[in-house]
Amino acid sequence: MKIEKTIIGFAFALAACGNEGLDFSEQNLRAVGFGSYTEQFTTRGEVKGAIPDSTSIGIYAYYHDDSNWAADAAASRITPNFMWNQQAAFYLKINAFVYSPLKYWPNEETDKLSFIAYYPFTDPDISDNPANPVHPESTDSTGLTPLLHNDDNGLPSFNFTVKDTQKYQTDLLVSELITNLPQTRDTESDPGLPFNDLTIYDKVKFRFHHALSKIEFRVVADADIRKDIVSFHLYDLGISNIYKDGTLTTAYNALEGTSYTWSGQTNRHGTNPAYNYPCTTYVPYLLMPQTLRADAMLSLDYEITLKSDGTTYHYVGTTPVADQDYTYRNTASIQLNTMKLTGSGDALTEWLPNHHYIYTIRLRANRIEFTGEVVDWGEELTPPALELSEE
Repeated sequence: MKIEKTIIGFAFALAACGNEGLDFSEQNLRAVGFGSYTEQFTTRGEVKGAIPDSTSIGIYAYYHDDSNWAADAAASRITPNFMWNQQAAFYLKINAFVYSPLKYWPNEETDKLSFIAYYPFTDPDISDNPANPVHPESTDSTGLTPLLHNDDNGLPSFNFTVKDTQKYQTDLLVSELITNLPQTRDTESDPGLPFNDLTIYDKVKFRFHHALSKIEFRVVADADIRKDIVSFHLYDLGISNIYKDGTLTTAYNALEGTSYTWSGQTNRHGTNPAYNYPCTTYVPYLLMPQTLRADAMLSLDYEITLKSDGTTYHYVGTTPVADQDYTYRNTASIQLNTMKLTGSGDALTEWLPNHHYIYTIRLRANRIEFTGEVVDWGEELTPPALELSEE
């Protein structure tokens, strides 16, 4: 299955900050500002575009003194000693990224830098610190807590909680690790591997991955009743017993690259059987990747009015009168992990990161069909229209 990757270009000005072995003679300093995006990417489930104005990414950078990532990792010397959760803000007015203080590339050819980044930037000492609580539905809270300290060994990991309200839900993006960049390199051909052509390109290009699952629900009328529908009212659509928090861990090896693993999911949406986590049709939700529990349910409550077929009558006195439109209300539910994937017949038992899942509830004359499909994140599909009145 294709996994969407998005390339974003940055230009860094980097400094040593106490590391020995760096040539900081004035004529060799190469201070560089942030560049602009090479491509757009999705930062919320329903919005496609650049990082919103005045929002930020967080960057971790590792300095290898006369060494490289593999050697330092083997010796447990991988600490974010060059940039630790460095905030880099995007400003639309100048179409650039700003951070402070500026840092500089090391001039020694044997010195290297490695990078990894995430969005949205979160200050672990302020935004989601229990000692400084922020209302979980506030836009001031990202739901994210970076766990890597500046003297810790390894790659960053994150605690994340999905917001209950869809409009506050924010995508979590984590880049692939880029290793062993010297100052002299060619990143036009490859964002990570250095080339010895003495051409200076000062952009570090990140490949970001969506760390969450994109979930969408659709209600459609089958062709056999579409022409007869007068009105449709959806009273309730919801899911229950869906995990909403967990810990994302990143890891790296030279053969497979960067990996992302979710663990520790505990808290759940809609754990009370009498309450569903409410959903709206045709609106994407950014939810926690997970293996779906046996008690995870999808349910709906709807009312539909159909035209009379003109063959059914009732009598007014002795005069036969054609029946009018017929209205009925119905409820239905299904265990989420038993829903079949369109085309394959396999059960859709888990939500994976960086995937877009579409659940379709198809109304037919004598039954309701539940199906699911997986499409590329960002792909636009136009389903058959059905006018809905929702509460």
